[in-house]
Amino acid sequence: GQWQGVEGGDIAETLDDDNFRYMQLAFDGDCIIGALSVGRTDHVGVMRGLIQSRLALGDWKRRLMQDPNRIMDAYLASAYV
Repeated sequence: GQWQGVEGGDIAETLDDDNFRYMQLAFDGDCIIGALSVGRTDHVGVMRGLIQSRLALGDWKRRLMQDPNRIMDAYLASAYV
């Protein structure tokens, strides 16, 4: 994916120093186009699926901007409508 983002796109980040975890989601509109995940391997399949499908997340983009860790919730709510 385009983990570096695109011009005019948004980046959501979270850092958990205590557990040595970092996550970044890159958006183009309401689609995730790239991601970085360090120290965290759960839900990488979900991130890959959202990036490859360019699934429109609608209001879930706003929620992920506030808390990127809710990636699984966003996937379940958006993919199975």
